[in-house]
Parts: sequence; C-alpha cells; structure tokens
Amino acid sequence: MKEYHLKPRDQRFNEIIIGQSLVALVIILVSLYLVFWGFGYKINWQTMKISHTGIVYLSFIPKDAQIKISGQILKDKSPYDAQLLPGYYDISVTKDGYNTWQQHAKIVADKVTWYKNITLFKSNSEVSIISDQNSIASIDSPYDTLVKNPEGNLAFNEHEIWVGDLLITRLSNQISGVIWYPGSQYLAYQQSDEIHMIERDGTNDVLLVKLTSSDKSNFTFSWDGSALLYKDGIVYKRAIIK
Repeated sequence: MKEYHLKPRDQRFNEIIIGQSLVALVIILVSLYLVFWGFGYKINWQTMKISHTGIVYLSFIPKDAQIKISGQILKDKSPYDAQLLPGYYDISVTKDGYNTWQQHAKIVADKVTWYKNITLFKSNSEVSIISDQNSIASIDSPYDTLVKNPEGNLAFNEHEIWVGDLLITRLSNQISGVIWYPGSQYLAYQQSDEIHMIERDGTNDVLLVKLTSSDKSNFTFSWDGSALLYKDGIVYKRAIIK
C-alpha cells in the first residue's frame, strides 16, 4: 500500500483507468456471450466460429436417472434440456438396477429434438405368482383386443413386427406374440423363452423376463405399466418391471 501511495499521481491514475477498462471489457464480453447464448448461439471451439444451436429435450422415469451426452455426465433429474451445437451425439439415461436407454441423436440448428416419456425398465424383475382371478382373466384375454390401438394396428409375422405400414424390427428367431405397453411408445414381444420390450422406433430392446419354456405365452401389463402379467406354462406370474 505504501509503495502505491509513493507512485506518481499520473501513474496511479493510469493504473486505475487500465484496471477499470479491463473490468468493463470482461463485463461486456460476458454480457455479449450471455446474449448470444440466450438467442441460441454457442462458440464452436473446433472451428472457432459462433454457431446457432439446437435443443435436446429428455423426460424420463425414474426421474433421478443419470444423463450422459457423448460421455459427459450431466445433471440427474427429469426433465432435462440443453443447447447443443449441430451434429450427432450419443445420449444415454442410466440408473443402477435398470436397463440403459440410449440413442444416437442428430441435433439440428433451430430445432428441438424430443425424447419424451422415456422409461427405464428393471434389469432384474421381481417375479411373484398370481392367484387373483381378475388378473388371470386379463392375461387370458384374446390378443386381438389387446394389440389394437387408435394410433395404428400392431401386427407381427414369424420374424417381423409392424405398426400399420411401418416395420418396427426384424428378428432372426421366431416371434410368437406382441402387445402394446401403456402409452404406445413401447411394445413387448415373445421370442423363444423370453419376453422383451422394444421402443416403437425399433431401438432399446431389453429383456423383461425369461420363461421356463418356449411355449407361446399370453401376457399383458398392469394399468400403470409397472408390472408385466404373463402365463409361464400353467403358472400365472407378475413381474415388477419399473
């Protein structure tokens, strides 16, 4: 402090002006960045250019799952949105004890890429025996009444699953049954001695339960989608899947 007071007045004045100018410059740069960010622009450090961004929006259950975008761990709460530079990104939603949801997403400038109502299904379902006659009756309902949906008819042949004219997936092993999951974003199918869940765009195929045989099973879901109700041989079972 003494050294500062001993400096000539003009020198002190110049240092004050320079210091204030630097602070003002930083404030201006930060303000400009925030304005650009607010209008959807980001600096592309690879090209050293300012680029317009796109938005990715995710909503998922469980709400405390973890989000990763191209390997970067982000906040773990639904819903989530972020401004991203145009390009392709590997997006995943993960939680211990659940199957991972993932997409290779294309982000386009000035557009929102939506992934809504993502559901993570348990990797190890809790299975119990069903004795309730109403639940048993729902499992034994004809497939024709279970698979139809206002958004389009769900159909399958030995190796393919279709929604109207749209092919959902083609599998090497024979398919013996399909059914909508509540909300129609997912569907379940039986292949050999396994019942799987798959997203209606053909991605995120996960195993729900393994059966004791390859015999054709009847299966449906609880009204809230939390449980798979199915017939395994002569036994009726409930698997908690989310």
